[in-house]
Amino acid sequence: MSVVLKDFIEAEGLEPGDRLPPERDLALKLGLPRTALRRMLSSLEKEGRLIRHVGRGTFIAGSGVSSSALRRPATYEGDTLRTYPAEVFEARLIIEPKIAALAALRATRQEVEEMQKSIARGSASESMGEFEKWDAVFHRIVVQAARNGLLASLYEGIHAVRAGNLWGKMKEQSLTSERMTAYIVSHQAILDAIKDRDSREAERNMYDHIIEARANILGPSI
Repeated sequence: MSVVLKDFIEAEGLEPGDRLPPERDLALKLGLPRTALRRMLSSLEKEGRLIRHVGRGTFIAGSGVSSSALRRPATYEGDTLRTYPAEVFEARLIIEPKIAALAALRATRQEVEEMQKSIARGSASESMGEFEKWDAVFHRIVVQAARNGLLASLYEGIHAVRAGNLWGKMKEQSLTSERMTAYIVSHQAILDAIKDRDSREAERNMYDHIIEARANILGPSI
């Protein structure tokens, strides 16, 4: 489990002397129970990777303080976007169900066919990488079908994070054949609602799908 924290440190570009966020904030950002986070911190401290000072915080082992801890401006370039898995799921729950609702009203016959094709190819995937590809294709077609340029732009930020290294490693650790099958079923339920032009059902099914993915990747809500 400590690999999640190591990946966070790497993705943030933290260097010796930089301080980690407070424990409570870090647990929320990573979507972890505080007890699990404390075990990770303790493990990395024993490895000599972290130094913990009571009353001052937890620091990357080494001397000096660099400027890299300053939060850099967000860009849509995968790992350079300064956000965290728990934040990504919060954003997805706000944005994607409404996108699905709009898609139910606006999707063309061709887009519906393309969604069905992506589901079929995802179901036939023989590797996690191939499944991930078609999973992403499905969601992006739903976004396209919503016909809202601003929402599409916001979604590109989400997609960039999902394509990043930290997210990829967490997804790889959580993805099983059973969960891939469950995601396919969820995608089909979303598409069926879009076919029926049932915006409320499409919104609900997308919300449930993201809740399911969040539980699989981050564990039960804290």
